[in-house]
Order: sequence, then C-alpha cells, then structure tokens
Amino acid sequence: MITTIIFDLDGLLADTEKLHWRAYQEALQVHGTVLTEDEYAEHWVRAGKSIGDWLAQHGLPLDPLALRTHKSKRYLELLATELRPMTGALELLEGLRGKKTLALASSSYRDAVDGVVRGLDIGHYFHAIVTGLDVERVKPAPDIFLAAARRAGARPSQCLVLEDAEKGVLAAREAGMSCIAVPTEQTRHHDFSQATRVCSSLNEITLELIDSLNH
Repeated sequence: MITTIIFDLDGLLADTEKLHWRAYQEALQVHGTVLTEDEYAEHWVRAGKSIGDWLAQHGLPLDPLALRTHKSKRYLELLATELRPMTGALELLEGLRGKKTLALASSSYRDAVDGVVRGLDIGHYFHAIVTGLDVERVKPAPDIFLAAARRAGARPSQCLVLEDAEKGVLAAREAGMSCIAVPTEQTRHHDFSQATRVCSSLNEITLELIDSLNH
C-alpha cells in the first residue's frame, strides 16, 4: 500500500527551472560565457549534472564554487519576484495532507530549496525534506529518494514519487518506488517509459489514482 508521496520540487511543484537557468546564465555572462536554455535543460534538468561538470565539459578554467555562489544570490533574488507554483501543486498538497505522509526530495542545494519552500509557504506539508547536499549522489541515483523514505518512516515499496524529469523517474525506479511522471514544456521529450503512470498535469493526480497504483 502506498503510504508516502515523495515530491520533486523544481518543475514539479514550483515553476523554477527557467529561474535556475537565468541565474546561471547571468553568473556565466560575467565571464563572457553563454549558457543557452537548451543547454541548461539537457545538462541540469535531464542529466542531473553540475556546474563543475559543465565547466569541465567546455574546458573553462572557472571556479565552480564562486559561480554557484553568484548564481545562488541571483536565484534567491529572482524567487522574491517571480516564484510561482506549478498548476495544481498547492491544491494537491492540501488534498493529500492528513491522508498520506508527504516528503520532498530535490537535488538542488539547501538554500535554493529553502527559498522555494518559504516562498510558496509549503514547508508544513512535509514530514521530511531532503536536498542534494544530504546525499552522496543525486538523481538519477536513488539516494535522495531512499533518504526521504527513511526519514518519513516508509519502505520503498510504500512510496510513490512524483517527478517531471527523466533523471527523477530513473532514480525512483532504481529506488524500488512507483512513480508518476508529469512532463513540463522543458521535459516533454524525455524518456518516461520507466514511469508507472504519466499525467499531463498535477490536476490529474487524485487520492483515488494513487490508491489504484497499490500493488
């Protein structure tokens, strides 16, 4: 029986992927380097790689920590004025509260996750929040979902992951969890063949649908 729902954050609950891209783009522009939206979507959103990986791939001798610090400051500024929930996100959280145990698992850094959680005022919904700095490996490795399950007091077989990206679906499958994929404009071309179900929006996800996935 599915007792625990593990939510992704960026692109699933919060419309933030373009804000991440703009913040990195501005940080890199200072050094005369261009990061396109398509590059960001492929490198970060689909593959789950880091700024250090991107710099190495492009042979750029820049400090990834300094870039990430610059990016973080700009990202938090963007959140203050442009943060929006994804369609149906707040309604789904409220509808599941008290009926399932809810957890949040994001590969983003803690400061970025906290900024979104505070901005949308959704922290009270979650029994556990796990970020990329809390685990050894981020998605598509299963570590972050397994850590969220442990903190929520659930076995992997009792968990359903909600994800918008291929790397998250692969991580959920590797963790032994069911997964509903909710593709976005940026991720519609991803391979979601490993997902238990694919929904066009969070509005399609109901308690009845979740319970129908029980093994």
